[in-house]
Amino acid sequence: MLLAEVLVFYRHALFREGYVIPWDLRYFHLTHASFIAESLKRGELPLWDPFTYCGRPFAANIQTEVFYPPLVAAVLVSNLTGGAHLLNFLEWEVVLHVFLAGVFAFWLLRRLGSGTPAALLGASIYQLGGFFASQAQHMGAVNAAAWLPLAWLAVLSLGGKAHWRWLAVLAASMAMSVLAGLPAVSVVVIGSSILLAVALVACGTRPLRLLLSVLVACLWAVLLAAVQLLPTVELSRLSIAQYRADWLGSGGGLPLASLVSLVAPNYYGIFDLHRYSGPWNPTFLYLYCSLGGLALALAAVSFCKKPEVRAFTLLVPVTALWMLGDSTPVWRLFYPLLPAAIRNALHPEFAMPAFILSLAVLAGLGAAEFLKRPALAWVAVCVVLVDLTWAGSGRPMNTARLQDEPGVTRESFEGSRELLARVRDLVSRSFPPARIDTAGASINWPMTAAMIEVPTANGNDPLALARTIQARLAFADGERWGAYYEVSRLDSPVLDLLNVRYVLTRAPLDPAQLARSGLIHVATLPGNEVYENPEALPRFFLVDRVRRAAGMEEAAAMLKSGAFDPRSEAVVEGAVEVSGGSGSVRVLAYARRRVLLEIDAAAPGFLVTSETHYPGWRAFLDGREAPIYYTNVAFRGLPVPAGRHRVLFEFAPAILAWSALLSAGALLPFCLLPLAFCLARRRRPASRSFPLPSLRRK
Repeated sequence: MLLAEVLVFYRHALFREGYVIPWDLRYFHLTHASFIAESLKRGELPLWDPFTYCGRPFAANIQTEVFYPPLVAAVLVSNLTGGAHLLNFLEWEVVLHVFLAGVFAFWLLRRLGSGTPAALLGASIYQLGGFFASQAQHMGAVNAAAWLPLAWLAVLSLGGKAHWRWLAVLAASMAMSVLAGLPAVSVVVIGSSILLAVALVACGTRPLRLLLSVLVACLWAVLLAAVQLLPTVELSRLSIAQYRADWLGSGGGLPLASLVSLVAPNYYGIFDLHRYSGPWNPTFLYLYCSLGGLALALAAVSFCKKPEVRAFTLLVPVTALWMLGDSTPVWRLFYPLLPAAIRNALHPEFAMPAFILSLAVLAGLGAAEFLKRPALAWVAVCVVLVDLTWAGSGRPMNTARLQDEPGVTRESFEGSRELLARVRDLVSRSFPPARIDTAGASINWPMTAAMIEVPTANGNDPLALARTIQARLAFADGERWGAYYEVSRLDSPVLDLLNVRYVLTRAPLDPAQLARSGLIHVATLPGNEVYENPEALPRFFLVDRVRRAAGMEEAAAMLKSGAFDPRSEAVVEGAVEVSGGSGSVRVLAYARRRVLLEIDAAAPGFLVTSETHYPGWRAFLDGREAPIYYTNVAFRGLPVPAGRHRVLFEFAPAILAWSALLSAGALLPFCLLPLAFCLARRRRPASRSFPLPSLRRK
């Protein structure tokens, strides 16, 4: 029944031609999955994306879900079936996670003593209620929230009797929520599990040792997910994520107005986005859990005497305060007191699944207490199912028509095959392909670069490298914490440095702009004007002098100064000397994680690249490892002696090997403990029948 519910709820996207799950699933997650698919086809790990931001770490970005087993399985199945329907496989992966969430919620309610109809009612509220219905586009959020009820089930079971199996289940569910790709929901899964343990202990239904067991499971989960966590921590430290507190203000969260949707799901008109004009994100204005479910939850709180009801009653206001964030005075009081690292990790709006699961559990317990007649209970289940499906299914937050929004695929860009084919043809006239950038064009060019394989100097990623953004600010207007900035100064020499050969716009540039920038109009394509930058520098070249900088800030200031000339000099962070010389650079091989160059220098010079530098990149000069210097704020560079040489760049991050070793060690008990359990069962003596003592004496 749970499976049938989700298949009916998402029937348009799954079974009807021309319908899809909208927004981020198509532009953000599909791009990542496509890059993973292509990398696996090539027989390599998807560690580095050379198409976005002049290159960026890929697997270290937790949002890509490279190490999340269900996503990898979906990608592999897509590859085995030809790869033409990857989006459909991703939609099925999302929907099956919603179903998984319902199954785990059903088990949770059965563990609390609810009968089948009551457990089904509560599970249906969780899987069809406000969170999954409104957040289908956020695949990482859906995947992570699916493990929440299993984590709570493990906490309840550990409270009864500490057993390694439930400890392993709790650790695994937390680790899977981390690998699912949205840390904001992972924090909710782990944090709410600790809150549930505290509530159970406070209500006297579980012993104090439960808290210790949960903390041990948290540590185990961190080790299990280390293969993703450690590279992500390194990336976060070097990305704009470190500046999130600059713009976050009081922390965010759902508006108080969202609570109206608990009883009136379309109060603000979010079911027709053409008419909606509210100030809030419409996907965070839907918390509906059915009127029947809400009534049963209130009845459970008011009249049910079960001790567990008190614990979940405590969770409802706590998770509501968490979810509402800065809409409440409590949050505004305590949030500024938290360390910046913790504030950067909190997205209070994503506490929605914990709030809705608390209500769903209370509704199930209420149904078990007050709907004891099976016929009445099943009627309530049907009423709730019809209510939730009628209210949330087929709405803009979970269903879109391709006719209204064609999107981007590997073959077409926003519905135009000609546009993508022509742009690919233009950039591929050089080797490696030239880069594009935008000035008033679609944000989907940098968003989907890794899928359409059109290299760009731009991107739109909350984990963009801070140095990359500083380099872009030499020709764009913005703050240090921004992820996406279009070109605002078309005449900047830094644009030439980044190998930006083509600039795309929606409207034609005026003659004055063209005169200042030196751009040449080369094509009018569907919805786009294309301009060529004839002054664009190659990706690899030699300069005869360097300017030293003490760090990123000083280097960025030099780059932005009007005196900087990228053709003859480089801003280098390090003690480097060159005697002044010229020469040629030829690209022998250019792959995603490997670049081979042949250099012919008349005198010692400095090799400048517009390839992003990052820990894990290594350089070899004629077979011997050579140091790489941060060059022009964000890129790789190194001194080259006179003569003919070969330079090899390779990306092989050592942190990945160490983190994988930690995860393998943490995974070992999952293999050994079942084996030990089986061996123990084999050694246990077989049960025997003995006669009664009186008969034996006789």
